[in-house]
Amino acid sequence: MTPKRKRAGPTARGEYVFRQRFRVPADWAFRWCISFSPGDLKGREDNVSRAVEWVGPDTVVLDDVFRGRGGREVRKVKMVQIYPEARHWVSTHILGPALHSQFRYTILKDGRNASSLLFEGRDLRWKGRKLSPAENRAFSEQLRHEDAGLWKGFAKQIAHDYSKR
Repeated sequence: MTPKRKRAGPTARGEYVFRQRFRVPADWAFRWCISFSPGDLKGREDNVSRAVEWVGPDTVVLDDVFRGRGGREVRKVKMVQIYPEARHWVSTHILGPALHSQFRYTILKDGRNASSLLFEGRDLRWKGRKLSPAENRAFSEQLRHEDAGLWKGFAKQIAHDYSKR
């Protein structure tokens, strides 16, 4: 039996946390966030397509394809495990450029009609040169800024959808 060759570590590791406030009750925000569908990311400028496969009552596989830098097609497959009692879910990349990256989401109650998302991310990259500690900090900040911006847009959509219920 041939021993497995040990994989070199990631070349970049972005770790970051942020909170996003929602003007909707926590249980409603949680249900909105985990209602995964193929149309979730429509309208984004990077032409995302999404396949959704529920593999259990609290586990879903998301298969996203989008245009990356230079117009090349990028595919990311994520397994999402949902913990309804805690209003929490974990997304783990199982295929793509951020292999083994993991993102934790928790919806917190902020009063009767408000809530917030606590987002915790660990984004691993496997290609390119190894980043220095300062470059990793800049990478983390860039990712935090991008993801926080995305969730600001989701917060507006959540509020809009809640007002139409």
